Amino acid sequence: MADEIEDLVAEHGVRRTISFEETDHSPRLMRNVRHREISEHGSVIPRVYDAAALLDALGKVAGEPVLPCPYEPERYVITELEQSGDTHGWHWDDYSFALVWVVACPPAEHGGFVQCVPRTYWNKKDPQLHRQFLAQPIHSFELLPGDLYLMRTDTTLHRVYPLTGGRRLIINMGYASQGDLHKQISHETMDGLWRGSRAEQPEQPEQAQRAADARQAEQSRQTV
Repeated sequence: MADEIEDLVAEHGVRRTISFEETDHSPRLMRNVRHREISEHGSVIPRVYDAAALLDALGKVAGEPVLPCPYEPERYVITELEQSGDTHGWHWDDYSFALVWVVACPPAEHGGFVQCVPRTYWNKKDPQLHRQFLAQPIHSFELLPGDLYLMRTDTTLHRVYPLTGGRRLIINMGYASQGDLHKQISHETMDGLWRGSRAEQPEQPEQAQRAADARQAEQSRQTV
């Protein structure tokens, strides 16, 4: 899984800089690989996403059925934070669940950890992020390479703390609850990430070398 994610971000990652009114203009400063490119060029990720054993395990953790997302662009996306200040700013997700696989993450001292505010409601016309922070405590969680976490993302405001060093690489797999199947769901932030971002396609050889260097550094760290 990690090798495929590294290869995909090296070959198909696109740098994006954008913010959304629906999340009070919180920033997205990151590199992404979309569902389309993952499905076309990946093999492990699509098989894992739909695996019955994984869905069963997630349902046991969640306490209710966890279902493949009916909107394909939300099913999986790779996100890489690589520069100082990079962040996936405060937001909710359109669907109920996200399973996040952490491939690379810096120590907490260099950012990249997750913060969340549970039991919150997303009003896309008036998100009032600061009021959400006053109403509920902010929880922070340190992550390590190889970690997985399942989050209830439609009622949990969350973000990745801005990097001050290092690199954070994850794949987010989005899943639906049974209730989601009966809702009218718009997709402004996901669709806007692809259509409205200021995106620059990276140089392929440079990205491939960077991914190889990152893998070698991680292997050296594990050996030590």
